[in-house]
This record gives sequence, structure tokens and C-alpha cells, in this order.
Amino acid sequence: MTGQQNAIPLRKFIGPRYWPTWLGMGALWLTTRLPYPVMLALGHSLGWLGYYLLSSRRAVTLANIRLCFPELDTPAQQRLARRSFRSATLAIFESPLAWWGSDSKLKKLYRMEGLENADKVERLGKGVLVLGGHYTTLEIGGRFISYHWHPLNPTYKRAHNRLFETVLSASRHRVFGGLVRSTDIRDIVRKLKRGEIVWMAPDQDFGPRRSVFAPFMGVPTATLNVIARIAQLADVPTVPFYSERLPGTQGYLLRIGPMFENFPSGDEVADATRINQAIEEQVRRTPEQYLWAHRRFKTRPPGEPDVYPPRRDRSLRHYTRFMTLLALPALVYTAWLALRQRDARYLRQRAGIPGAAGGPVDVWVHAASVGEVNAVLPLILAIRAMHPDLTLALTTATPTGGEVARKRLPPEVRQHYLPLDWEHNVRRFLNWLQPGCALIVETELWPNLYEHLHNRAIPIFIVNGRISPRTLRAKGWLRHLLSRSIEYTSAILARSEEDRARFISMSPDPDKVEVIGNIKFASGEHAAVEPIDLGRRYVLAASTHDDEELRLARLWLRIAQDSHLLVIAPRHPHRAAKILKQLRTVAANVAVRSKGDAVTPLTQIYVADTFGELTQFIAGADLTVMGGSFAPVGGHNILEVAQFGKPVVFGPHMHNFEDEARRFVAEDAAVQVPDEAALGEYLERFLRAPDKALALGARARQLLESNSDVVERYLARLEALCPALKTGTGDQVES
Repeated sequence: MTGQQNAIPLRKFIGPRYWPTWLGMGALWLTTRLPYPVMLALGHSLGWLGYYLLSSRRAVTLANIRLCFPELDTPAQQRLARRSFRSATLAIFESPLAWWGSDSKLKKLYRMEGLENADKVERLGKGVLVLGGHYTTLEIGGRFISYHWHPLNPTYKRAHNRLFETVLSASRHRVFGGLVRSTDIRDIVRKLKRGEIVWMAPDQDFGPRRSVFAPFMGVPTATLNVIARIAQLADVPTVPFYSERLPGTQGYLLRIGPMFENFPSGDEVADATRINQAIEEQVRRTPEQYLWAHRRFKTRPPGEPDVYPPRRDRSLRHYTRFMTLLALPALVYTAWLALRQRDARYLRQRAGIPGAAGGPVDVWVHAASVGEVNAVLPLILAIRAMHPDLTLALTTATPTGGEVARKRLPPEVRQHYLPLDWEHNVRRFLNWLQPGCALIVETELWPNLYEHLHNRAIPIFIVNGRISPRTLRAKGWLRHLLSRSIEYTSAILARSEEDRARFISMSPDPDKVEVIGNIKFASGEHAAVEPIDLGRRYVLAASTHDDEELRLARLWLRIAQDSHLLVIAPRHPHRAAKILKQLRTVAANVAVRSKGDAVTPLTQIYVADTFGELTQFIAGADLTVMGGSFAPVGGHNILEVAQFGKPVVFGPHMHNFEDEARRFVAEDAAVQVPDEAALGEYLERFLRAPDKALALGARARQLLESNSDVVERYLARLEALCPALKTGTGDQVES
């Protein structure tokens, strides 16, 4: 499909929104009337100014030149970068000259070499695939070559501005006689088979999926592999084309190189190398005339750091604005949590002030909160046992997670808080911690964090990976941002096949997503846990949420027998005052643990509003009703109950633990009820014969034990993937 076929009548562009574009194009057209020496002087002056004003382009240019010309010292590299800017600015004036300049003016400005090579391929009677590069003389060189090869079909990428695209396509059609979209491979092959000439500039980085790594300027470079396939499909010769700007006012030199021999060869890397060598020939000849301001080396081989400073795409800019709007409420909420937990370090580190004792550390583990800390603890202990010389650090995002980590981690493993995901916070944190690799438990997708880890070549491994349905439902820029974060990972070790499929739907390479199992099935060490004895047998409602306490209390009072007491352990104990106010509207005898209330034969409900005792209550209960499952919260960890061989029942909302819930119900190791009415029926049956539920708890314990090697499986896979764990030497990955 050509640009001409897509042209839109110019009368559609007379509205005010297009006036700035008309004005800009008018100014460009006027430059074609300037004397050639004046145009050169103007380009040189503006190029010098652009070098100092366009900082991001300057950074890319210098990064490319440092990579490709390591033999030059820093002043020489900077001089080359300044000359490159002047050359690129000249191209801004040369392009309108190529589009609208008169033949009488242009034909005096160039000379040709290699016409015998053009004659040779034309005598073959086939189409010709002409390969150029992104030299700053690209546009003007195309105008000159059209005087010898006509019609010529240059490939192009459509401009975002519709008016500019329409005018530019019309001008190029007039000059070249043809035009073809660079993405329309069928049209390219069709034109070549018809005996036409197609001109392509393949030296751009389109990512790893359509490329192979081949050397360019001594650097492994993602190089399109489609060029060789086009030549093979169309059965046409391939010739290189070079253009350069001569010193002073001498004009331009065009060269047509010899036809590629044995091309394509059938070896993708060899063919890509041949293309790069042809382009490199001209780059070495006139290095300042290559377009160094484009990110030619943005795709790197696995394990290599990014060449360029982080590039903030549109979705990341949206995210940055969103996080900026949240700055004040986020800091206020963080301060409130720190004050409530009496943990000033939480506020300081979440705000991006890390502290004194930093890195480097070999393995950094991030677990968001209490559940993730408990899940990953056996893996951390296994790493410590197998690699005692390695340094480890664990971060959490909540003060409760931090408190559990400090209580249960060995003293050699440092605990910190992950900063809020503002770019300056992340940069400061990584400079301070200097991790060799990052293990992220489940799926904490923080875009700035993942991007900076990727840019520093710090491998990211998702452990016990899962994706929630809410994440899958993300749309637009947010989904793009989350998908991009996932793509930055080195490997994703998922809980289940369903989780693997969900990750793949978010666009990472399927080969780096594998199922290891649910690490939460690793049995914890609870031998030392002392069950809480209240003097009466009890049923525990664990980790309840807002409104669940009142609903469960009403249900309990309708069916209650004297044999058991209902213990309510809210997920957030600070809600105790509100909960008590609700419960006392339906129950006359409510005891509160934080107040030291005694349990008597008349006590109906006992509120366990203390922190850190849930495990002991689970160990002492005859049955646990899992909170968060009768409200659309997503449930909580039923494995904490199964570890004690105790029965557990839960409601319909278990989407945060759907893998565990599904497997336990399938193995008859837990009971799921659809609503409160069904829960009431189950509790009535339980209270009549509580000992019958022991078999349910025993099967739950057996299910855990059958998966007890899951930690060993995770460790073995990470030892094969994570550089620090591969060597076991504690050497740092360069960041």
C-alpha cells in the first residue's frame, strides 16, 4: 500500500489546527531558495546550538560514539558528537531541498561512482534490492539516485502528523515515482518480482523478535533478518548504496557498491553481518554523517546492560503524573502507618531515605507483606544453608511484614523497606543496595523499579508468580505499562499452569515462564508455637474484614451451642472499636483480649484484637473460618491452617488464593461454601460432631507434605538462573 493511495485531499487541512504545520512547512520550503553556502552556514550554526540544548539527543549520541569508537579519548568523542549534530542539522535543510528543490539546482551538486555496478545488476533483468543506511544525507541522496534509477520505491514509515504525511508522500511520489510502507513485506516482494527497484535502510532496532544479533562497529547489534528473506522470496540481487556530503561547498558523492555475492546464504547471522558491514563501510569513511542520535543499540543480548539512559515512554509518563498526584496522600498514609506501628524507619525508607547500612548484596528478596514473607522464608533459609557466603537482604512494603521478617529472619539477613515507586527513590535505593539479582515474591509490578533494574542489567526473577484477574483486566496505558514491566523480567517461576498462561497473555517470551509450584505449600516450622487455650473449645474467624464480623456473629448466635466459643481475629486490629460497637448490638457477652477480659461460660464472642497471635489462635482452634472470603476481598492464606492439620472453611471470594482453594477442595482437604446460609449449615453439622472434621485437617496436612519439596525445586531453578547463586562466590553483577 503506497502513501499516494492513502493521500487525503489538501482541502481537508484548511482548519486552524493545521495552521502551525502549514507555517512550518512554508518555512522549510523557503530554505530551498537559500544559496547553498548560506544553507550550509545556517545548518552548522544551528547544529552547534542543538548540541548544547538537546540534552537527551546529546546523551544518546555520546553513548553511541563511546560504544563504537572506544579507541578515541573523551575530547575526541565529544568533537565527533558535535560534528554529528551539525551534520544532522544540515539534513533538516537538505530534506526540503530533496522534496521541493529544482532539478537545475540539484544536478549541479553531486557526482556518482559505481554506475558500472548498477549496470551489472540491471542486465540481470530482475528487480533490485538497494540497501542504504541512516546517513544524514539519506533524503538528499535519495533524490540524487532517483536521477539514475527511476522509478524507485523507497520504504518509509508513516508520519504521525496527517498533513505532513500527505504532503511528504505526494512529494516523494513525484520525485521517486513510487513509495512503499516499510512494514508491507508483501508489497515490497511484489514490486521486486515485477522488476522494480526497492530502496531500504535496515539499520534500525525493532527489538529482538524480528532480529538477530550481528556485529556492527564491533558491537553485537539487533539486526533485521527480514532483508535476506525478501531477497530470497523475490529472487533479486542486493546492492549497497552510499551517500556522503563533501567538504565545503563541493556537494555530494554517491556510490553504488558491488552486488552482494552468495546472498542470502541461508545463515541469518552471516547475512545480517554482511548488511552491517556494508553500512559500516560508509560510517567509517564519514563517521560524523551517520545518524548517531537514534537508539541503534537499544536491544541488548541477555545479561548486557542498556546503552542509553532510561527512556520514558508515554505510558510511563502517565504513570509518573499519576504517582506525582498521589505523592502527598501516599506520604501522609505512610506517616500514619509508621506512627501507628511506632516504626520511624518505615517512613524514612518508604520516602526514599535508605539509611546507613547498604549494599552490595548478592541476593535481594522483596516480599510485600506478612503472607509473602512467610511464604518466602523457607527459600531464604535454604539459600542461606546452601550458600552461606552470600549476602542477602529482604524488603517489605508494610510495617507488619517488616515486623514478622525481623522476628523470623536469621540475623545475617538484613530487612529494609522498599521505597515508594518514584524514580528518584528507586535510583537512590538501587545505588544504596547494589543487588546482584532481585527475587520478587508473587507479583509486585512497580514500573520504575523494574525499568531501573533492567537498565542496570540486574536480573529480575518472579518467585511463586501469580497474576490477579484485576491485573488482567487492566486497559490502555496501564496494561502496556504492566506488560512492559513483566517483559523486563529474566524468568518467571509461576505457581500453576493457569498463572503461566496469564503471564504469557501479558506478552513476555513464553520460554521464560515456567511452572515450579506454590511455594506456600512448603511446611513451616510450627513446633514451637504454643496454642492459645481460652479454657473453652473455640471456632476461629481468622483475618476478618469490615462487615464480616457482624455477619458471622449473627450467624453464630443463631446456631451456637455451649460446647464452643466464637473467636474473631480481625485482619486489622485497629478496627477493634468499630467491631465492638457492632457486636454489642447483637451479643450481650463479648470479651476483648487487648483489655484482658476473662472467658467465662457465658461469653459468646471473644475478640482477638492483638497483633502477632493469629498463628497461636489457629493452632488452638478446632475449626477456622477464613475471613476475607465472605466479602469481595479475595480471602487469606488457608495453608497457615493446614500446617497444623486443622480443618478450614471459606466462602466464595478466594481469588487471591484461587490456586490453593481449588487444590484443597479438589483433594477434599477444605470446605468452600457459596454463602452465609451454607456456612451456617456446615457449622451446625460441625458443632454436632466436631471430631469428624479432624479427617479434613489431616488431608490438608498430607497435601502440604506431598508438596514439601517445592522449596528445593525453586532453589535448584534459581541456582541455574541467578548469576550470584550460580557461582556461590558472592561476586557482584556489574551495575
